[in-house]
Amino acid sequence: MPLNEVLRELVALAVRAGLEVRFDAMDPKASSRGGSCTLRGRRIVVVDRGAPLADQVAVVVAALAEVEMSAMYVPSILRRRASA
Repeated sequence: MPLNEVLRELVALAVRAGLEVRFDAMDPKASSRGGSCTLRGRRIVVVDRGAPLADQVAVVVAALAEVEMSAMYVPSILRRRASA
């Protein structure tokens, strides 16, 4: 599965898990490509839209690792990628 499709599936999974995912331009000199936070009681994931796809995927995966998903259906292609 191409990385852009993996990212799309991960974002859909994050939304189902209750996260809001935002793609914003970040300073290219920033030490991070994004991350998650809680703002006014909402869990938000900010992803640098200018980052390489692999970095964007990593940001969303890291945010999902912080969320309880044992009761959620996770497509097998995403489970395989997470365990690799």
